[in-house]
Amino acid sequence: MNITDIQSRVMLCSVTISSWVARRFDEKVTEEVETRHDTKGIGRFNKRLLPENASSFKEVLSLAGRIRRYFYDHTLEYNQLSVRLLPTSIYMEFSTQMRRMKDEFDLAVQVFLTDYLDLKEQARQEMNGLFNEADYPTLAQLGEKFGVRMAVLPFPDASQFGVDLPEDVLTSLRSEIDQHVERSIDHANQDIVRRLYDAVSAMANRLYAAGGVRIDVADNVRELCGLLPKLNFSNDPQLNHILEQANRHLAVHNGVDLKESEVLRSQVAAKATEIEELMEAFMGGKPQAAMPKPGLAPQLRIAA
Repeated sequence: MNITDIQSRVMLCSVTISSWVARRFDEKVTEEVETRHDTKGIGRFNKRLLPENASSFKEVLSLAGRIRRYFYDHTLEYNQLSVRLLPTSIYMEFSTQMRRMKDEFDLAVQVFLTDYLDLKEQARQEMNGLFNEADYPTLAQLGEKFGVRMAVLPFPDASQFGVDLPEDVLTSLRSEIDQHVERSIDHANQDIVRRLYDAVSAMANRLYAAGGVRIDVADNVRELCGLLPKLNFSNDPQLNHILEQANRHLAVHNGVDLKESEVLRSQVAAKATEIEELMEAFMGGKPQAAMPKPGLAPQLRIAA
């Protein structure tokens, strides 16, 4: 695609989720263990500050995880920490869902804050002498430790880069920005293909495997075939072909039909293998390992 059109097709997006960790390092207990075993520096004792069955706190953390997964699912990799690419074509849908999930998160936080003092008293009883009032924030302090914030910025545009520098320097900087844009588009497209590759490969392996096939064998591929075309902001022809092939030959089949027909399983598995080869050609080879799931950092900020 023409890189001058990039700014109208994609933006930079970050989502920060703040949460209280509800754990505290206990130096006294750590020293007691080290003294008892006549050793030093072998570990740290971290106390859980709330009862294990604190359901209102667990709900807050669960919603934080859902928000984080939604953010990663609906954005693409970018080579800057904590920032990802959000196609403008899904911005309205994305921002509406993020607001809805943020409202759920905020409500869950309020429920937890209502329970907090009672949970603290339960912890006082359960901790059997390890309770320390200083480990616990006040209600007002605790409320400030939770939050969901979303920020969007325009994608770098060399044509709009005008600063007070000599023209030859500006020309060089603009060229670097254009190269960065091209690399970012390629990186984002690779992200799309890797996601689909992992799902198609897993589907093929399950179809080829001896024994029963689970009903959900095609679910992940079907979901990705619905989502990934929306993320293909570059409209790359080769990528379009891969997505179209996966949708036509894999996503159309449901788990019931695949489970009941050995012939259909064999045909779909063979087609999945063909599509894998298309994706390997796109990526320049077979990935060495599946992409790791995104962790808490950098999107989750823990408040002590």
